[in-house]
Amino acid sequence: MVAFAKYHAMGNDYLLVEPQDGVAAGPLAARVLCDRHFGIGADGVVFGPLGRPAVAGGAEVRIHNADGSACERSANGLRAFALEHARRHGTRQLAVDTGFCTSTTSVEDVDAGIVSIELGRPDFSAAAVPLLDCVGEAVDVPIEAGGDRWRITALNNGNPHAVLIVSAVDDQLVDVIGPLLSAHPRFPARVNVEFAAVAGEDVLRVAVWERGAGRVLASGSGGCAAAAAAHRLGLVGDQVEVIMSGGAFTTRFGSRGTVFMTGEVEQIAVGRVAAGITSRMREPQPS
Repeated sequence: MVAFAKYHAMGNDYLLVEPQDGVAAGPLAARVLCDRHFGIGADGVVFGPLGRPAVAGGAEVRIHNADGSACERSANGLRAFALEHARRHGTRQLAVDTGFCTSTTSVEDVDAGIVSIELGRPDFSAAAVPLLDCVGEAVDVPIEAGGDRWRITALNNGNPHAVLIVSAVDDQLVDVIGPLLSAHPRFPARVNVEFAAVAGEDVLRVAVWERGAGRVLASGSGGCAAAAAAHRLGLVGDQVEVIMSGGAFTTRFGSRGTVFMTGEVEQIAVGRVAAGITSRMREPQPS
């Protein structure tokens, strides 16, 4: 049977699974595991370590959203993986390769579950997102959705985001406009959509519509994307508190624009997937 650990960061829950027993890291296993009624339930899965066992300093993983789609980077999922790895192996710093990018994590406090991650410099170029019909940087550009005209700042911080600065975060707005922008034809790769409101000096309130999970309680990379957009627009300083429905974290901008995120991660459960569910996770073999 396949072993798993379940973690959450601000209510954004991830399963950590080391592929075994004929189960491959991929869309099918992710969909089965993440189903909240017929599986374990989660916003996504981090499969790993892959290949050779993780050694001090590095590990390779693959991340999938609840709908099975590949995820280039999940700040919360990777922080959960880093904490689990630290508890098992005692390694507090880890470079994690997702197959798309490498993120450096640092476990600040194992017992309290405080984990930081470096997300690099956000790329605001339209080509990096990508955002069609836009040349140069995708900063404060107009886009139409739901019969209205919106202004977005799009960026890539390991995965693609579109950030709207709003006067107040509204769940109905997230549920209506979020999916329209996420699947907008100008975003051929789809995007995660963030709604950010300035709630005080260097404080943002943020809601996220994830392209593979819908509205979530929190998103590390999404919250950092919102902070990066607000920072680029001059709305916040170099250290920002990001408040989401599931909790809050701190993001910091280094001297070269590098983004660092620090927040709490909590283990929910460990266990093994029942044999019947495991059988549904195996890809059919060609006859």
